[in-house]
Amino acid sequence: MIKDVIESIITAARKLFMNWGALLISFVLYVALGNVLYLFFTTREARQFQVVLSLAILPLAAVALFFTWQAMGVSYVRIGVGAGYLLKRALRDSWRLLLISLPLIAIGAAIHYFIPHQDPEWMPHRIEKFVSVVSVLWYLLFCLILPLTAIHFWIAAAREGLTSAIKGVGRNFLRALSPRSVLIYVLVVAIFGAIAWFLFFIRTPVQSEWGELSLFGARLSLALVAIFLGWMITLGAMAEMTARRALNEMEV
Repeated sequence: MIKDVIESIITAARKLFMNWGALLISFVLYVALGNVLYLFFTTREARQFQVVLSLAILPLAAVALFFTWQAMGVSYVRIGVGAGYLLKRALRDSWRLLLISLPLIAIGAAIHYFIPHQDPEWMPHRIEKFVSVVSVLWYLLFCLILPLTAIHFWIAAAREGLTSAIKGVGRNFLRALSPRSVLIYVLVVAIFGAIAWFLFFIRTPVQSEWGELSLFGARLSLALVAIFLGWMITLGAMAEMTARRALNEMEV
C-alpha cells in the first residue's frame, strides 16, 4: 500500500512539472482566485458599482475560478494531452464539479452553523470534555473527511460524467476514506503544509525595515506557492491512484 501511495505522489509530481503549460495555467487560475478573494474582502461599499462588484460579480468569478482550477488539478495526470485541451476540458467540467459539490457545501454549512467547535465561556465544566471531543470531530470533518470526499467526487465527475458520479456517490465516499487516499492526503498536506508554515512564521532578523518587509513578502509568496504545489500534487496523486485502480479492475 505504501509503495502505491509513494508512486502515485511521485508520478503526479513528475507529470505536473513535465506539463509546464498545465502548470502555468493552473497557477494563473490560483493567482486570479487569490486576487478576486482579496478584492471581495477589501472592496468598500461606498458606491453602487462597488456593491454590485462585491456582492455579485466577485463571488461568481471566485466560484468559476476555483472549480476550473480544481478541474485542472484532477485532469493534468492524463497521458498525451496538451495544456490547451486540459483547459478546455476544465472549463467544461467545472460546472460538474460545482454541482456535485453542492451537497457537501450544504452539509458543511449546516454543521458549521449548528455545531460550534469552540467552547462557549458559559459552558459548565462537566460537559467541557464532550465539547472537546466534538471539536476534534469538527476538525476531522472539515480538514480531512469533507476535502477528501470532495476530491473523489470531483475525480468521478471529471472522469465518468455527472450522472455516473451521482450514482456512485456511496462508492466514491468509501474510496475517499480508504487507507491509500487518507495516506496520500496526509503525507502531501503535511509536507507542503510544513514548508508553508516554516516560510510564513519563521522570522529572519534583518536590520533594515525595507529589507524585512521585502523578505516577508518573498517568504509569503513562496509559502503560497508551496500551498499551490501541495494541493495540485494532492489532486493529481488522487486522480493517478483512481486511474490505476480502474486499470487493475479492468485487467481482472
